Amino acid sequence: MDPWTWQVMRAAKRFAEESHGTFDITVAPLLTKWNYLPHRCYQFSPTATSGDIFLRRNYEVFFCRDLIVDLGGIAKGFAVDRAVEALKDNGVEAGIVNAGGDLRTFGPASQFIHLRHPAEPTRIAGAVRLRERAMATSGIYFERRKHHAQYVSPLLDGRTRQTARQLISASVAAAECMVADALTKVVFALREEAAGLLVRNRADALLLERDGAPSWMFHSPCNTRDRTRFD
Repeated sequence: MDPWTWQVMRAAKRFAEESHGTFDITVAPLLTKWNYLPHRCYQFSPTATSGDIFLRRNYEVFFCRDLIVDLGGIAKGFAVDRAVEALKDNGVEAGIVNAGGDLRTFGPASQFIHLRHPAEPTRIAGAVRLRERAMATSGIYFERRKHHAQYVSPLLDGRTRQTARQLISASVAAAECMVADALTKVVFALREEAAGLLVRNRADALLLERDGAPSWMFHSPCNTRDRTRFD
């Protein structure tokens, strides 16, 4: 496959392993069932996981079982990183790339980023200052819908295949937007239990409850330059 797609697949595999299956791109069949993804006549194993995906160095990918993958939880962050890379390669010294919830700043000045209220997304619940940092936010405020009289969302815990229903939001800041993008799903599902994974990836996190109040803030001890500030 294309080298960039392969890189995203490799990162997805890593986050699946480090989160013990919480982040899993093989939840695509459920997203199809709930009409978040288009329906196709594909055959797949209902028990397939990211552990059934194997990658080789020559950009080949092998599936041990028939499965469907969805890279929507990580690919947009990767695209933001490539956009920043292109800007820097062409002499742009400072700026911000915002792909609708996934963003990355670069340059010496800090950027002021507002966060939506989890239950009332047209309101502002707080703000973050970023410098040379990326940030992504996951919430279900725009994506929640009813399926057979129950609310579903595209945010799932890969271990249980259970959909998120809570009107909360999880924001993660990291050096790369792809990392922040993937980790928001892990923090959303695991909350404080994701601290070890955040430290490993030198990431910070902010969890907002339904009332818009922060219930958990985490600053990675590796982030010694304090480039993320929650206001």
